[in-house]
Amino acid sequence: MPSSLRRACGFMVICAISALLATSADAKRAPIGAEAALETEPVAPRYLSGNAEIEQGSGVVRTIFNAAVKMPSGLAPEAQALQYLANERAQFQLGDVEQELVHHMTRTSAAGNVVRFRQTYQGVPVHGGNIAVTLDRDDTVTFVVNDAQPNVSVASVTPAIPSADAKLGAMQTLGMTGVTTHETNDLVIYRKAGADHLAHRVVLHSANGPNGEWEVMIDAQTGAVLAKKNLACYVPVDGSGFVWDGDPLSTAGVSYGGQYVDNNDATNGSLDAERQTRTLKDIDLTAGTHSLKGPYAELQDFESPFRGLYPNASSTYTNNRFQDRFEAVNVYYHVDTMMRYINETLGCTVGPYQYGTGVRFDPHGLNGADNSYYLTSSGRLSFGEGGVDDSEDADVIIHELGHGLHDWITGGNLSQVNGLSEGTGDFFATSYDRALGHWTSANAQYYWVFNWDGHNPFWGGRTTNYGASYPGGLTGSIHTDGQIWATCLMRIYDKIGRELIDKAVIEGLASTGSSTNQNAAANAVFQAALNMG
Repeated sequence: MPSSLRRACGFMVICAISALLATSADAKRAPIGAEAALETEPVAPRYLSGNAEIEQGSGVVRTIFNAAVKMPSGLAPEAQALQYLANERAQFQLGDVEQELVHHMTRTSAAGNVVRFRQTYQGVPVHGGNIAVTLDRDDTVTFVVNDAQPNVSVASVTPAIPSADAKLGAMQTLGMTGVTTHETNDLVIYRKAGADHLAHRVVLHSANGPNGEWEVMIDAQTGAVLAKKNLACYVPVDGSGFVWDGDPLSTAGVSYGGQYVDNNDATNGSLDAERQTRTLKDIDLTAGTHSLKGPYAELQDFESPFRGLYPNASSTYTNNRFQDRFEAVNVYYHVDTMMRYINETLGCTVGPYQYGTGVRFDPHGLNGADNSYYLTSSGRLSFGEGGVDDSEDADVIIHELGHGLHDWITGGNLSQVNGLSEGTGDFFATSYDRALGHWTSANAQYYWVFNWDGHNPFWGGRTTNYGASYPGGLTGSIHTDGQIWATCLMRIYDKIGRELIDKAVIEGLASTGSSTNQNAAANAVFQAALNMG
């Protein structure tokens, strides 16, 4: 525990969080053989010293909790943050901050300002080299995350390999053919095993596979493949349509079995009876045709199998679960509901930074595989169809959207250290589901994640009543370890209610970075609660 947390209320809350942890991208679950592809790059071990988290070996200060450094008033938050970093550059092992750091974004909320910078070397971005400085409403630095790399150096920042050749090399190593539906190709400094390389960072997504959003690092001087990684996170007029209020098992109060089974997507009277009519807010009406496109959610068809966009002459969508349009309506409703809750009820301004429309989703993607993911580069959600169709379970929809929320509030700095983003997705899914009120704490399902899609013959699902402790219970699997974080947060949910914990998590994670672990995230959530009073 940071020694500088002196306030009694702060001490008690941090102790409570620590006790909960001690007792307790990114796909919904890892496809067989793909866990390594989803893991983040290795993060050097860290230790706590006072209110700082320090990297072993290098001595770089990576996180500061409750920094309590008052900055001059009257300056813009960006100037305050830059001045702070200049004053403290020795402990962060930074060079000339005016030359090395480029302002990326500032997020202003009820908790204050989070100012983010990107590290550069001779004008070239350093991959993953981001810094976030949080200031409260009284111009005081409270929380700092430092992912900058010390002592960056390459022989030349002029590439010998053209970017077009790098893309071809990336496609070849992935076995990707045909047209890509999304791509980026940027020059970066990439550190691998302690050595710096000038590299082309190529990010590719193809509708025809391989499934995922692939980042390939190509050495810009030699053409060698330095690394490859799947970045995918494994979700106006008013209309109406049939959806499931979470899932059919929860509304029926039954377990998987009997009439309540997938049966190759077939419907029956019992499943049809669990459909609920819900308002589809602000759907598009153009030239007499209604489309599932609104300010908070937008249907797209960017992955195989290509099922179309389901244009409708009527504003009423009446389908059973065997008809593909049912899943499209179900995803639209739950994404729109969650985004409205966050932005309008909680008052947290959150949305995709990659585009300015509603959250883009494909309810039938991944070439039909039994998985789902959030695509970090393009900011889109895609849902598979194997087993129970993923887009039929609100837990899967909100879990993948949870990865998006994590990504958007951090400006593209989502962390999977200790499975942080997996646990965050599980938390938001369970928070959303629990608020529907279908189960009580006397039911095992009260704690389950993926009630309809999991906990059945297809796979075991996950839980927010996980018994492992932090950090001794960490296994190295992001999907398993994330349950510690989700369990902690849901126990707080039971104490203080949905809106308070949801808002604290959103504003707290907004201060974090791409290497933040569960301990630092807990402190960030606590600090955000303090900042918001």
